[in-house]
Amino acid sequence: MGVSEHFAYPSFRQGQKEFAERVYNACVRGETLIAEAMSGFGKTAAVLAGAVTAAEETGCKVVYACRTKRQIYRVVEEAARLQTKHPFKAASLLSKYDYCLLRKHRTIPQESFGWYCTFNTSNNLCSYFLNVSLTEGFGRLVERALTRIPIHQELVRESEMVHVCPYEVAKVAMAEATLALVPYQYAFDPRASRAVFDQSSTDRGHTILVVDEAHNLRDFYRGLGSATLSLEQVAGAEREAQAMLMADAAKSISALRISLGQIISGHTGWQLDRAAVLEKLRSDHGTAWLQNLAFELNASSGAAWGSVVYGRKLPSLVLRVGDFLAKLSSSSASILVKWDDCLGLVDPDPVRVTSAHLRAFKSSILVSATVNPSSAFARSVGLEPGAFETYQTPATPLTAVKTAVDTGTSTRYKLRTPEMYSKISCRIAAVINSTMSGVGVFAPSYSVLGPIFEMVSKKISGRNLVCEAPGLSNDQATDLFDSFRSSDDSVLFGVQGGRFSEGEDFEGGAMGSIIVVGLAVPPPSPMMYAEYAFMKRAGIQDSYLVLSRLPALRKAFQAAGRHVRNPGKKGLVFFLDERFGNSAARELMPSWLKKDMTVGDLSPSTIQTLSFGFWSGG
Repeated sequence: MGVSEHFAYPSFRQGQKEFAERVYNACVRGETLIAEAMSGFGKTAAVLAGAVTAAEETGCKVVYACRTKRQIYRVVEEAARLQTKHPFKAASLLSKYDYCLLRKHRTIPQESFGWYCTFNTSNNLCSYFLNVSLTEGFGRLVERALTRIPIHQELVRESEMVHVCPYEVAKVAMAEATLALVPYQYAFDPRASRAVFDQSSTDRGHTILVVDEAHNLRDFYRGLGSATLSLEQVAGAEREAQAMLMADAAKSISALRISLGQIISGHTGWQLDRAAVLEKLRSDHGTAWLQNLAFELNASSGAAWGSVVYGRKLPSLVLRVGDFLAKLSSSSASILVKWDDCLGLVDPDPVRVTSAHLRAFKSSILVSATVNPSSAFARSVGLEPGAFETYQTPATPLTAVKTAVDTGTSTRYKLRTPEMYSKISCRIAAVINSTMSGVGVFAPSYSVLGPIFEMVSKKISGRNLVCEAPGLSNDQATDLFDSFRSSDDSVLFGVQGGRFSEGEDFEGGAMGSIIVVGLAVPPPSPMMYAEYAFMKRAGIQDSYLVLSRLPALRKAFQAAGRHVRNPGKKGLVFFLDERFGNSAARELMPSWLKKDMTVGDLSPSTIQTLSFGFWSGG
């Protein structure tokens, strides 16, 4: 059977079949493929067709890794659609926390959930876990889940009806599946990946790895190797230990706080000598003191189990301190930095292991809508020239997508004044008032999003305005998304790089205009200085492009493509920041954004004239 039989839809859009066949060939040949497919191209269906075809022919498994849970949900929908046409086994696996039925009536911090779950399962206090081996319905539930991959809420609901642990259902199904859909953690984090590979006997050498939204890979690896800790958090951990009657641990944390305070105040530069810091801690407290404290805070504190039994608040800062100390004492490649009353550990070369990691798989397919230029992207994820192939899908024919770049506004840090925010909000209001369908507004950060949302809210009436907030749970994000879709002319305010600006589909006329406010260039910090310094020593000349400009532009372009979900889509994209108007940024824009572009200082009246003319077809 070829890719056509493994394609979920009756026919291919322009370029989809060629893309599916290129993915298929890469999988069969064992290549690492970097593929760029524009928003709205339908890359998920094409990648599934190519990868599943190759997997069934070669007897391999496909592990499809996504950055966020919501992106996994979208792939689940495509996989379930494909299963109705071509039966095959598929499963998805999220974290234990997402599945836990035992915590339904109790607030458990996600950072402490590992303790909570281990205590209950090891002491036979979780009946859902115990029933896995006792209930005949468990096997039937696994088989049913494999036959038609369920959405997350459906699996949780059906597992609760049978009274078994949904995580165990998903884990067993994943071990038997041809296609396994997982978050990045299960593919790249050595601790989490055991659940997918070691515990299920899945051989990487017989596995095709697909990485969705692969432009996020460097940031993910950076997060794995980085950690921060403030003196305030250490003091909080001390109070937590005292509350849990961990007297010895509390005393040690207090001593740690004093030592770290001396280290921070005793150095003026941003970088600390990690070896010297470790030597001071050994000198002050003993050779094995640091490792023993890290172990106690992370794993072996009997008093912490009591917090589960007696219903007290589970520790989170204790775990944070333990994790930082473990990385400090074991991560020899990390650089130790400081600022204010904080310490940071950063791996200056977060993707040094990526190439070897990808080579461990039979084939790796890295897919994104924004990997141009591919050579810079390859360097950013540690791939050497000659270690990968590239493929760019043809541009989807669009009825009309017009781009307008406003050079009269900016979110540069020094220009973030009330006057500038007022100017930006007036332009946003002009777009909203001249767009009859939905509008998406994407800011570079929550600190910019907040005041802009407040100002625009005072200028707009009669429209449903919804705003993303930091730390939204998955259920809260779903509620916000449903609120946006409840009205045809809703306005969604979100952040670039957030859960609504990448991997989310706004189909039909749900979002006619997109406003990208500012450029999400990461602010200067000792953590970033360490990466810049490393790249300079390594002789890499375009470090600013790799570490700052390209990631920021990719977030902006991803947000700009949220409303382009199918051929023939008509839409407007506004970039409100003078930095989008320079030649370097415009050169890196995807071709569909440059096809019809206006650049200039766009007043609100100019924006309304442009917008009304576009929508009226003039």
